[in-house]
Amino acid sequence: MNTTNKYEKRNYWFILVTMILSIAILVVNLVAFFKKVPLDTVFDMKNGVFFYLICFIIQTLLVITFFIIVLRFLKVINKKDFFNSRNYNKIFFSSILIIVYATLNSMKGIIDIDVTYKALLNTAPFTTILLLNIASMMLNFLSIYNESESIKKENDLTI
Repeated sequence: MNTTNKYEKRNYWFILVTMILSIAILVVNLVAFFKKVPLDTVFDMKNGVFFYLICFIIQTLLVITFFIIVLRFLKVINKKDFFNSRNYNKIFFSSILIIVYATLNSMKGIIDIDVTYKALLNTAPFTTILLLNIASMMLNFLSIYNESESIKKENDLTI
């Protein structure tokens, strides 16, 4: 049981660090974007750059929101409150955020803008970090599964 607690703490810190890295990547990408792209180009609605920028910002906010939900979920796991009804909502909303993120990623492919702008607002780092955190969240589900399995065995023995 002690190794599970160590794993959960490492997982919490891993998610926190990747959240900070994501925010740093956002800031770096936006600074690089606004250094290279004139404001009149950004806010010209005809060339699609503004819509691409909006998709990028929304995706970033979705990733950060996902991190916050996962961190709250991990706190509940650390308290060993596995069967809390709020866990369902956290898992549900994080799943919806991932679906919206993926949909926006697909929609960005439809927006016809110059390749230079697409390179400046690249969401590949966010997607990679998001996938890593989804994998770590799935590993946390294993701890819930293990706990439920041990409770089931205990209940079987009492009957």
